[in-house]
Amino acid sequence: MLGIFTIAIMVLGTPLARAAETPTGTIDNEGNRIVFTTGSLTATFEGMVPKVTFYDHNSMMRDTQQVNFRALIEFNDSDHNGIFESNEAVARAVLDEGRWTHTGFYTLPGGTGVGIDFTQADPMSLEGGHTLLAGSVVLIVKAYNTTHTVTINGQSVTVGTAELKFDVVINSWPFQNSTNMLALQVNMHSSSEHYDLGEDSGTQTVDGSHDEGTTVAEHQLHETSGVEQETKLSSGAITTSSTLGFFRFVNTATVTSSGTTTSVPVTASFKSEADNDGGEKETFMKLYLAYPNFQGTLVHDPSIGLGSGFPTLYLIVAGAAVAGLVAVVVIRRSHPQVQKDSVRN
Repeated sequence: MLGIFTIAIMVLGTPLARAAETPTGTIDNEGNRIVFTTGSLTATFEGMVPKVTFYDHNSMMRDTQQVNFRALIEFNDSDHNGIFESNEAVARAVLDEGRWTHTGFYTLPGGTGVGIDFTQADPMSLEGGHTLLAGSVVLIVKAYNTTHTVTINGQSVTVGTAELKFDVVINSWPFQNSTNMLALQVNMHSSSEHYDLGEDSGTQTVDGSHDEGTTVAEHQLHETSGVEQETKLSSGAITTSSTLGFFRFVNTATVTSSGTTTSVPVTASFKSEADNDGGEKETFMKLYLAYPNFQGTLVHDPSIGLGSGFPTLYLIVAGAAVAGLVAVVVIRRSHPQVQKDSVRN
């Protein structure tokens, strides 16, 4: 019986092939939101800030996931481990609380897709008497008509049709000294708050609803050997859909200074913690992408989207109780309360 149930679930989890469609977008100035649709993905920027809620519009459940480019944080890496830890923070710019302007939707070169740009509109005061000038942060959002391959720092990255690719552009961050680093805080939220964190040693499950508190340090993400590091999110209950959403980031960024372009490493840490994101205190999976000290302009390439797959947590609970199955958000790695699900060689 369990075998039949598992096979049935896997059939449900196999997405049907869909014809490529040109991405579309609408700007609702009265409702103060921007909607971007590409493939089976619908993404909404509420408040026209870099905070996106997305779902599979072909799913019966349409469970939403949220990714918020919450803040940029300058930090002093005092223990020299190369990752962000909150006790090292020295200055912070809360991005989603600022005012942003945007372009209209435009056609990408060669008619390959559609894009829209978000730009920080006002200066932001930072600790230490520094100011982040207006226009210092830009998010370029792109969607492609067909599966598209881009080259980032000499490495090929594939962008699907149900995917939004972001260019996070940071111009002339006013570092307090030449050794401090910069972290991009990304808050993730879903109805189930279960995460799978993939590292070089395997896959583990995280309870994202558990607030670890301020006394617990951020956990280092031991990245896989791949170019992209991935956070997967399920978009529906197992009986209706097992399409997986994801947040990905490339493990290098590009810095351009005085006409010279270089590639720099991107490291990551994470923590499940409460935040007053959106004016209400909730617990989020916080991912911190850390960049070395730089002069000039840094560009990094994360993305969000939908893909096929079968979350390991579903297989584990399938034989226990169907009524207990819930949509699962996946991010690969864990905090101290995590249990290992599988290991990859």
